Amino acid sequence: MASVKSEHGVKGEQGIKPDPEDIKSVPPAFDEDDVYEDAGDLDFYNTENPQDPDGNAYLAHIPKYLHDEWAQLSRDEELVIGKVRTWTEVDRSGQQVQKLAILLDAKNPSHQNVPKEYTLELKDGNLLNTFMFTEQNLPGFKGKSQGGPNNNIPAYLRPKPVQPKENGKPEPGRRGRREPYYRKAIPKKTKLAARFSREVNCQPVMTPETKHILAMRASDALKPKATTSVLAGTRNPVGVIHAGTAVGNQKMSGFVRTVDPKAKTKKQKDERAARMERHVLRDAIFALFDEFRYWPMGGMKERLKQPEAWLRENLEDIANMHKSGAFSNHWELKPEYRRSAGAEAAPDAAEGADDDDMDIDDDENIQMEDVV
Repeated sequence: MASVKSEHGVKGEQGIKPDPEDIKSVPPAFDEDDVYEDAGDLDFYNTENPQDPDGNAYLAHIPKYLHDEWAQLSRDEELVIGKVRTWTEVDRSGQQVQKLAILLDAKNPSHQNVPKEYTLELKDGNLLNTFMFTEQNLPGFKGKSQGGPNNNIPAYLRPKPVQPKENGKPEPGRRGRREPYYRKAIPKKTKLAARFSREVNCQPVMTPETKHILAMRASDALKPKATTSVLAGTRNPVGVIHAGTAVGNQKMSGFVRTVDPKAKTKKQKDERAARMERHVLRDAIFALFDEFRYWPMGGMKERLKQPEAWLRENLEDIANMHKSGAFSNHWELKPEYRRSAGAEAAPDAAEGADDDDMDIDDDENIQMEDVV
């Protein structure tokens, strides 16, 4: 059995005839007619000519809205965006200061929604080691799209050249294999675009037109970017329950315990009572003791409608509480405050009020007897 020698990187196997299309599918190492190479030389500006525009560029810090408009301009051709004005003024110290301003071209469509006049404030008048670079095609390079019937047609839409088969005829019963397409690279070289000699800040001049444009831009920025429109038909829906709302309420109804508003204690009601002024409350207390000599705390709370803590604070200054005897837990004015001797003891609070109004201090003041 004869062996087949492998060619062009195709592995040969015994007893199998190599496919001619596999041999042609490998692209050659160099398939370009003209090869241009960059020698590495950098095009520099003319250092001997101080008026060379490539060596006397300005680095300007411009507002964002102006940058957004200029970013949409075409980069294929040179455009005149405005004119730079320069003049000299004398400052307070008597020295001459150079002033700069830029006036944008009002005919340019991209300048319709931005201020037209700007001042260039000098930040650094001797900027060093700041350059701008770009790329350009090598001289003498001719693109495939130049000339011919396929001019101005994208590369992916152009007809592909037909690859010839061996002997000029494909094998019967076999389909041609798709040949890979390799786009020709455009040789480039690095070029020095400009050297920055000055750094300036670009600020708009506050003219009436500028104020109006900036106010409109600020108003547009405050508007919401996304809005929701509800289409309800001819009538406004009233009492519509959205899907899933009732189920959610049933599931979460027992998650938080609610308090019955009617179940309120008397203590909470007393805390919401408005306090009287001290001298007004003292006069009311003296009026009560003019009626009766002894007063329980529950009776005074019912008559005066005041918090117990506020009553006790005032009573401790002008009265004493009996802790034993027939008038236990009753208040009596101190001897220096007694004005008249009324009846002995005042009636207690309404039935059932004592149990609710009696606090912890009253429980402690009750004397207990031991029972054997």
